[in-house]
This record gives sequence, structure tokens and C-alpha cells, in this order.
Amino acid sequence: MFDYKEMKAYWWLFLVSGLFSLFVGAALVFWPGKTLSVVGWLIGIWMLFFGVLRVVMALFGGKADGRWVILIVGVVGVVLGIVVMRNPAETIGIIALVAAIFWIISGIIDVFRGVTDGDMPSRGWVIFGGLAAIGAGAVLLLWPAATVTVLAIVAGIFFFVVGVMQITAGFEMKKG
Repeated sequence: MFDYKEMKAYWWLFLVSGLFSLFVGAALVFWPGKTLSVVGWLIGIWMLFFGVLRVVMALFGGKADGRWVILIVGVVGVVLGIVVMRNPAETIGIIALVAAIFWIISGIIDVFRGVTDGDMPSRGWVIFGGLAAIGAGAVLLLWPAATVTVLAIVAGIFFFVVGVMQITAGFEMKKG
């Protein structure tokens, strides 16, 4: 599908994205009682950043096979991130639903990519991350009335996992 050797030049995007995910995860885990706006902004910013990363992967990922799916997920992430950041206090009720849908779709795509692309570096991490995203999304869908604290902690743990995986993938891409 992708020519990962061409993506080597963009290894730093994964590193930056991973560090950003760790920052968002720490903020959500250690300060879960903050205002709804802060939680909404953090999730919106992360969705926007993660969506931009997916768009970059789709546009500069080499071969055309499967890039349109990653591009769609990226565009959806960008749009949802902007929507959430525009009205964080008003949208906190749907943030759980938006995050759940985004994580499940993104997770399914990552699992599929990891299983079907034998040339992918860190396939195990990609599959694990996809399963973690599906799990986090499922938890949020099963308990939609969860408190902001529970949402923040679940999201924070997810962001930690994603951040570690993105940092690992970035360094592995650099080694290439």
C-alpha cells in the first residue's frame, strides 16, 4: 500500500504527534476535573492535529493504494476537531460520541492496515493501537452518560498509548 521508505522523511511528524498526544494525555489524566471547555479544547486540538497527520500521510505517502481511506479519516478528524474547538462547552455532550466514532473508525482502519500490509514497520504496534482505539471508542459508546472525569481519564490513557506508539513509529521510520 504505502511506500514507507518515502515516508521516512516525515518521521518527525510522528514524533511531534506522539509528544503532543502524551501532553494531552497527561493533562486529561492529571487534571480531569477542569472545566468542560478545557477538556473539549484538548480533545478538539488532538483530533485536529491527528487529522492533519493523516492528511499528510495520505498526500505524501507514496503509492495511491488505500490513501483515500486515510485521507477521509484525516479530513473527518480535522472537521470534527474544528467543530469541537469552536464550541467546546456546548459540544461536551457530544464529544464522547464524536471521539468514540472517530476512535472506532480510525482503529478499524489501523487494524486493517496492520493486518494487510506486510511491509509496514511496527505492524504489531499499529494493530495494537487500532485495537486500543476501538476499545476506547467502545467504552465511550457503551457509557455515553459518563462524567467528564471518566471521559478525561479514559481519553488520557488512550492518548498515552497513542503517544508512545507514535513516538516509537517515528523513531523506527527514521531508522528505516
